[in-house]
Parts: sequence; C-alpha cells; structure tokens
Amino acid sequence: MLIVQKLYLKDFLRSLALLCIGISLVFSIIGLIDKVDDFMPHRPPAGLLLLYTVLTIPKYLQYLIAMATLLSSLFVFSQAIKRKEIVAIKAASGRMKSILMPFVSLGVLLTLTGFLLGEVVIPATSKKIREVKGRITKSKKGVTFKEGTLYMRARDGSIVRIGLYLPDLNLSKEVSIFKFDAEALKERINAETALWEGNSWKLRKVTVYDIAEGKTTSLPELVYPHIESPKIFQEDLWEVSEMNIVELVQYQNRLNEAGFKNVKLTVDISSRLSYPLINLFMLLLGISLSMGGEQQMFQKLLPQKSQTHGGIIAAGLGLFISLVYWFGYSLFLSLGYAGAIPPFLAPWIIPFVFAGLSVYLYRQIPE
Repeated sequence: MLIVQKLYLKDFLRSLALLCIGISLVFSIIGLIDKVDDFMPHRPPAGLLLLYTVLTIPKYLQYLIAMATLLSSLFVFSQAIKRKEIVAIKAASGRMKSILMPFVSLGVLLTLTGFLLGEVVIPATSKKIREVKGRITKSKKGVTFKEGTLYMRARDGSIVRIGLYLPDLNLSKEVSIFKFDAEALKERINAETALWEGNSWKLRKVTVYDIAEGKTTSLPELVYPHIESPKIFQEDLWEVSEMNIVELVQYQNRLNEAGFKNVKLTVDISSRLSYPLINLFMLLLGISLSMGGEQQMFQKLLPQKSQTHGGIIAAGLGLFISLVYWFGYSLFLSLGYAGAIPPFLAPWIIPFVFAGLSVYLYRQIPE
C-alpha cells in the first residue's frame, strides 16, 4: 500500500471515529435525559445510569455510521484537493481509481461491520438495556421470549409456557400451565388456544392433568385469571431489535405454520440485509463527489462555476443525497408495511437506486 493511501485512510478513520463516537454519545445522553422522569423517582445509582447510556450507543451508532462515512470522505478528499495533492498525484502518473481502491475495500468492511452491529451487538445490548431498566425501576416481570415462545410466572405462582404468541390478535397458541406444590408438579393444564377477553384469558380445548390424583379431564373452555394481560408483552417484550435475523426467520416460519402472516416482520427481515449496504454507497458517493465524479453533472447545471465552486456544491449535494436516502428508505419501508408493494422488495428499492448512482459517479472520477 502506498504512503499516500495510508495517510488518507488514517485521516478518514480518525474522522470517522470522532464523528461516530461523538455524535452517538450525544444522542445517548439525550436519550437518558428523555428517560429522567421515569428513572429519577427510583433514585438509581449513577453507575446504572452510566451503564444505560453506554448500552444505547450501538443503537445510535448503527444509524450514524452512514452519515459519518459520507462526511468523513467528503472532508478528507476535499482537503486533499484544496492542498493540490490530487493534482500532484495525477502529475506523477498516479491512477486515481487505483489510489482509491483501499477505500472500496473499506466500504465493504464498513458494510460487514454494520451487519454485525445489527445482528450481534444490538440484540445483546437491547436485552441488557431492558434488564438495566428493570433494575433502575425495580420492576421484575419474569418474562422471557424466544422465537415467539413465552415463558412466565403467573400470579398464582404457576409456570406458564405459551408456544406461540400473536401480539396483533392478543391470541396465544399451545398454552401449558404447570402448577407445583411444596414437593413436585401437581397439575398441568394444556390448551390449544387462549384469547384475552379484557380482564382474563379464556383457554379453549383444554386438557387438565391431575398428577396427584392420576386423572385427566377435557374441557371446551376454561377461564384462567392468573396470567398477566397482553400489555406486559407489548410494553417490554415484543422487541424485534432483541432478535437476530435467524431468530426472526424462525419466528416467521412458526407464524406461517400457524396460518398467520406478519407483513411487518417480512419487511424487517429484509431490511436487516439491505440496510448495512448504505455504508458502502455513502463512502463511494463521498469519494465521487469530492474527486470530481459529479463534474459532468455540475457542468450541465453550472457550467461557469463548476471548477471554482465544485467542492461546496459537492458537499451540499452529498448531504442532500443522504437525506434523500433516509426519507426514501423510510417511505418504501412504510409502503412495504402497508402491503402497497411486496414486503420483501420494499427495503431493497432505494439501496438498488443508490447502488447504481454511486457506481456511476465513481466511474466518472477523472484519471
């Protein structure tokens, strides 16, 4: 690797780290301030508040990497042009695309980093954040959720297993309730479904196994008032961010097998794959806009000023494009949620458009 490539990479990574860490920390502190009214009545120790702030950084970092990548690439190469370094490289018969090749590889690496951040780091920190919030508010609800299956303790002390919970319908399937005495399991209740009816759960197609007496009883319905309301699930449990893509796919398969289709879940799964690509595209756009890949475009828009004001226009255009990406991506996600366009395709439309744009501008960089 050439010395000049190392210098540009070093400047880029320094700028990227400062922007990512600095802005993420600011957003994390703002998020903590937003929670002050919920946390301060419980007089939490400073250590827990600090831990909460640190754990929220990855969530904001995932969204800020792309913007920081764009700004860092614009800054580094705009400064290089201002110092006439690019002119010197070209005068020495340097080929710009060869000089920039390590940045293409870095863009791929940033894409993989974004994917790992969303699939490994954020699910782990999201679970830890929920645990820390429970410690701060001194509330323990004793509910776990994995691939659609719920495990919880009912108000009468029994253990409840819900094989598949459908939050949109307040419906539970494959419900098992285990009751214990001081020594062992004394009774088990199995139900095909359970429906929330405002103040209690109504179990349907029920089988009661009396372990102590050795009896089995079948009932068409049974009202069981000891299980918590669905509100507990929806407030603190139903978090897509706590599951990786494998768990989401497994949960979706279980829903499909049960005859229920969740369009939003399909969009979320697809977005886990498409969203990290923004990091590569923003890096290519930042390089292209700084190095002259937009030159033909500017000559058409401002033929008299493209040479003197190209850097300012490039920076403005880069920020504008990043905002267009955010709004466009969010718009097509919403259309996918609504079923207006195929759910799997919705998160890919804007990335495909920006892939074509970034590659086109990169190819226009003059040698």
